[in-house]
Amino acid sequence: MSNIQEKRFLTYEEQIELLKSKNLIITDQHKAIDMLKRYSYYSLISGYKDIFKTEKNGNYRKGTLFEYIVALYTFDDYLRNIFLHEIIRIEKHIKSLYSYSFCEIYGDKQSDYLNATNYNYSVYQKEINDYLSIAQYTLDKPEKYPYVQYNKNKYGTVPLWVIIQTFTFGNLSKIYMFSKQELQSKIAREFECVYGHHLSAMLNVLSKFRNVCAHGERFYNYKTKKSILNLPVHHNINNYNPTSKNDLFNVAICFKYLSKEDDFSSFMNTLSEMIKIMTDTLGNYYSRMVLEKMGFPENWKDLSRLEK
Repeated sequence: MSNIQEKRFLTYEEQIELLKSKNLIITDQHKAIDMLKRYSYYSLISGYKDIFKTEKNGNYRKGTLFEYIVALYTFDDYLRNIFLHEIIRIEKHIKSLYSYSFCEIYGDKQSDYLNATNYNYSVYQKEINDYLSIAQYTLDKPEKYPYVQYNKNKYGTVPLWVIIQTFTFGNLSKIYMFSKQELQSKIAREFECVYGHHLSAMLNVLSKFRNVCAHGERFYNYKTKKSILNLPVHHNINNYNPTSKNDLFNVAICFKYLSKEDDFSSFMNTLSEMIKIMTDTLGNYYSRMVLEKMGFPENWKDLSRLEK
């Protein structure tokens, strides 16, 4: 029989007492209970407590306030929103470039994008078959997407630039990956210093971060299994030599290359303001810990001025 004790239901008052017993400072119990009601103990405390503890299941560091955990939760929420905004902007841009470039090279008929030979089928047979099945299912049952149904009913066919809007960023990343090199290169040339293999890795990483955003999961310290590839800017950041390039800072590097200059500048300004607010609330010690979890070097702001 297992000796592991099952977690039991705790009232809000009992949750407060548990936190106090672990040396977390709660200055306003009514406000703390309100936060627990709003976000839940699991999402708020279990999700964001780690950096405030001396060890994973131990007590909180001396002087840790309940408000610190709320501040980190709030920071993460805003962080998720500004990154998602930029990721969606890139997603729309890639969808537009992909549908235009594909039609220019292989044709604009429905049968063209359903033709497996227009992709790198010898290498990615399973992935392409899965994609064609998804596309065909959407064409057969278009009721979920009024714009798809409209084109099918009115014209009897659905062009790529319409159906591509139904694909997730994960779908889009895979479609780009198994496309022929000619198409990959044509799209990548729209971005300075980016080649097809660079863009493929970027889209893979961005799609994973987009999923985390969409599901409202903890974001600031999320890392993907795969990394983006080396880019010139990696070598231009002083004292920056990460073992992997799969964290939030490398998402910002993707933005550097894939976003318009004014959009990237706006993103960096907003991010800087958010980090300042977080630092003012948590102090330099915890702020540095958060930035480290995000993969941000001390000179992260240099990303704005560095050449691509």
